Amino acid sequence: VQHRKFAALNNRQFLHFWIAITLALAGLWIRITVQGFLVYDMTSDKFLLGLVGFLSAMPVLLLSPIVGVVVDRFERRKVLFATQAFMATNLLVLATLDAFGALRVSHILIIATLTGAASAFDWPARLSLVPNLVKPHELQSAVALNSAAFNGARIVGPVVGGMLIAVIGTAACFYLSAFAFLPSMLVLLTLTVDRALPAQKRDSAIRTLVDGYQYIWKFPTLRSLLSVDLVPVIFGMSFFTLLPALTRDVYDRGAEGLGFLYAADGAGAFIGVMIIAAMTSLRRRGFWVIVFVFLFAVIQILFSFAPTLYIGMVFIFGLGLVSAIYGTLADTLIQTIVHDEFRGRVMAVYSTFWGLTPIGYLQIGIIAQHWGTQRAILVNACVVLLYVLALIKWNPEVRRLN
Repeated sequence: VQHRKFAALNNRQFLHFWIAITLALAGLWIRITVQGFLVYDMTSDKFLLGLVGFLSAMPVLLLSPIVGVVVDRFERRKVLFATQAFMATNLLVLATLDAFGALRVSHILIIATLTGAASAFDWPARLSLVPNLVKPHELQSAVALNSAAFNGARIVGPVVGGMLIAVIGTAACFYLSAFAFLPSMLVLLTLTVDRALPAQKRDSAIRTLVDGYQYIWKFPTLRSLLSVDLVPVIFGMSFFTLLPALTRDVYDRGAEGLGFLYAADGAGAFIGVMIIAAMTSLRRRGFWVIVFVFLFAVIQILFSFAPTLYIGMVFIFGLGLVSAIYGTLADTLIQTIVHDEFRGRVMAVYSTFWGLTPIGYLQIGIIAQHWGTQRAILVNACVVLLYVLALIKWNPEVRRLN
């Protein structure tokens, strides 16, 4: 049974890809942790924390139509390699500026924007590449393990980043983050991908883009799956950008405490995706997606009242757990029903929702500046709760997904 549950790990090519991507994602989370700490340490400005998140995510929204066309028209392995190399280069620049004492907040904002642009290509290319590396019976475990790589990195990266800030300094942390991309770049050069590029007549990029949106619109089930993450992503995930302020101003902790919060969320998320990877026979998945989005909103309301770091870690662990479960269920359903020729465009639309997070980042930053960090988190949690209740009442289609 265990052999079937994690079948993708028996695929040597996917195994190498998975390990390397996990290291790269850990490096990414080291950068996110150190970057947030550094900005707040330099400025004590909650709005600037929101602005960094805004600039990191806005390119995902702006570039997603182009990304979908690129991922479907070109070799996904090469697209992913280019994005990994570009992100590593940006991190090396950030580290060097910091090492020589020349780093300013403006530099962090610029590099956050550039890495955000690379991330716009990274996620759709990675998600679209996974089904090309595995056999059909390995797909569900591959999708779940891909999510586990992201969430496992959320455990390791913040802990390493938070603890190493005091030991080796922020510049060395940025260098470590950059070098973490090297294994994935090497693995990508060696992959053999089972996917033929479109050999038929080559439509224009605009026609290719329009075809992708028409494909999504024709399938109500796919539309419902893509829509269910919209509000939870914009408003529910925005609390991440305030964690440095929450750690210092509410919990009276430093970089180590911030790392613990990130790690608690990542630990919950890792356990969540492992649960879903093992539950291959789960039915009524659409129903369970709704249930866990509802739980996400309720736990976040409780998290907004947490008075200490350790209580906050308990609630943020729960947030990671339930968000990973509903997110992985939705990811698996989408990857299972979509046709491969449209996969890149569908994944780009999916990642567009994450590109909308700048709205939540700026909004929660403004609220926190005027009303306080915890109240800002509470407001956005209530928005997600109202959304779920509306979804249950007016979109029963989602509940019937299997």
